[in-house]
Amino acid sequence: MSHVYRRRQRSSEEVISPKEREKILKERKWQYVKKRPDKRILDTYFEFLNDAVVIRSGAEGIPLMTTTGIYGPIKEGQTVQLHLGEDSVVSVVADKPNKKDSLLEELKKLKKNAKPPKKDTSVVVQAKWVSGKDGGGLPSVGASSNVFGATGSLLVNETNVDFPVLDIDHKDFHETLHYYGAKLLKPKESFYMGFDKPLFGMEYDTSLPGYIKDYVMKSYGGGGLFVEHHPFPHIWFPNPNKEERETNICRILLGRIIPKNKKENEKINKYENKCLEIEGNQEKPEYHFTVFRIPSDGHAIAVDECSIHNDSFCNGKQVVFLADTSANTVALRETAPFKNLRITEIP
Repeated sequence: MSHVYRRRQRSSEEVISPKEREKILKERKWQYVKKRPDKRILDTYFEFLNDAVVIRSGAEGIPLMTTTGIYGPIKEGQTVQLHLGEDSVVSVVADKPNKKDSLLEELKKLKKNAKPPKKDTSVVVQAKWVSGKDGGGLPSVGASSNVFGATGSLLVNETNVDFPVLDIDHKDFHETLHYYGAKLLKPKESFYMGFDKPLFGMEYDTSLPGYIKDYVMKSYGGGGLFVEHHPFPHIWFPNPNKEERETNICRILLGRIIPKNKKENEKINKYENKCLEIEGNQEKPEYHFTVFRIPSDGHAIAVDECSIHNDSFCNGKQVVFLADTSANTVALRETAPFKNLRITEIP
């Protein structure tokens, strides 16, 4: 599920005043944010960062997800490293791009050249993606989960979906990860993202048990499992302290529509500041899905822009790198025929 709830768009004339900003910073959700950027960065990007700072509670009002830190940003052209358990998390190696391909270019090449996943490393789901703007909106979903605008529907024509989980030591881990346009970053690996907007590392904590059961799957909360895509790359970086590492879990669900031909596979990798709609098989659209478990030892996972994903299966502290763009978010909804319908003659 995405972490950013996009409020109404302000007009160019509307500006949050310093007085209003100070009032917002005293709200309950901001009290959990112990690591913050300096005042200049906070003021410049305040509206987006305020939307990205969330607090999600169960029926009894107990916070099940809080925002505990804001790191970065990773700016255009910077080569950086990620550091586990440190105050800054992001360290800048160089302010100029290196000569090799950007991480974004590498992710696209990996996705283009990867073989389709094996049967035991993915699940094929027959489903129809209907965005909120195209009539798939879900008005019943809780407001704090109405991410980046209207939430649509992924109409799943299955009665059972069992997502396989791949660990880092599985022999097909990396090849399967590449198929979805993703790559595992080694601890302290230097990379140049190559994205044209700043990426902020938002640290979210779901350490309390029950986030999925008592929020994600409830109608007043998440309203069920979500997947989404958006025109910016993601990085997930598990960031527990030493005492939390044993219980910190990072499991990322990645998906990809099965292209109908090679030409459409090329289209998947084309970027024009928006995610191009991929048709797949129009009569029977199908998706591959796999969950990847990322160790909490300094590794991170980088995912190409426009890749389908969800991170609701994480537990503990994860730093999620986000940019200020729109997104296309849908909730999984079953469309299989009812099996227990009947008619009864009235005497």
